[in-house]
Amino acid sequence: MAKKSNEFSLGEAIELYLNENGIKEKSLVQRVIADWEKIMGKPVADHTEQLWWSKGVFHIKVSHPAWKNELSMSRSKIKDLLNKELGASLIQEVKIV
Repeated sequence: MAKKSNEFSLGEAIELYLNENGIKEKSLVQRVIADWEKIMGKPVADHTEQLWWSKGVFHIKVSHPAWKNELSMSRSKIKDLLNKELGASLIQEVKIV
C-alpha cells in the first residue's frame, strides 16, 4: 500500500514535532552540557560553575577571573568544538561570564 503525502511513520511524526518545537536543539545542547568534562577536559570542567544555552548563545560561568580570561581568548575554538560535537551549527556565540 502506497503512503499518502500527509501520512508519517511514528518516528517521522516525533522527529517533525521535535524540530518544529525546538526540542531537538535543546536536547542536543543538553547532551553537550552533560558531556562538558569529556569535551573540554577536567581542568576546565573543575572551574566551570554553570553552563546554559539561549537563542544561539552558549554561556559559560567560570569560578575565577584567570579562567575567564583564558576561555575568553578561546571562544571561537570552543564554539567550533561544541558545534562539531553537536553535529550542527546551533551555537553562534560563546560568552564567558
